[in-house]
Amino acid sequence: MVEYWRKSSDPARARLKNAKDGSLEMEIQGEKYAFPGFPRGHILTGPLASFKKKVKDMVFNQVFAEIDKMSQEMRHDVMPPERMPLAVRHIWETFEKLEHMEVTDDMKGRIKLIKKVLCFFLCEDDAYRFRAQMFLDLIDQKTIQLTKQDLYYARAKYWRPDRFKKIGGKWFDAYDY
Repeated sequence: MVEYWRKSSDPARARLKNAKDGSLEMEIQGEKYAFPGFPRGHILTGPLASFKKKVKDMVFNQVFAEIDKMSQEMRHDVMPPERMPLAVRHIWETFEKLEHMEVTDDMKGRIKLIKKVLCFFLCEDDAYRFRAQMFLDLIDQKTIQLTKQDLYYARAKYWRPDRFKKIGGKWFDAYDY
């Protein structure tokens, strides 16, 4: 369990170091793993806090509200997943899993909205779909998959990253018994 955020008044001591791959990571005193990256929370909770709040509010609240409003006003509904092109259907199903991994209703709603809008455009505009397929094809899955240290810290972010397990090349819902 991540400890550094649970401490009420004592800030966690951390040092910045270079990882073996050349990226930055923070070694936080008392934690099992080094934290991947350098989140700069010490800066963003200080003088830049109001700027960060305005940007997050604009992007995550105002933009999502506007997209939601437009999608409700839209006369066309999203094609049923079983009728979508295979690549778009897979993206839809992946977003479904992400939605089930969320803990808060707010984030579930945002994931659902992203899924609806993205899959609508990928179904209706083949040029974007082909580019999205190429983008996803070019991604090296081994480079971006969550590591043990990523999962360690991700569990503290109101998210259930352990919900789905890949066993023998097939995904299983860990919550289905």
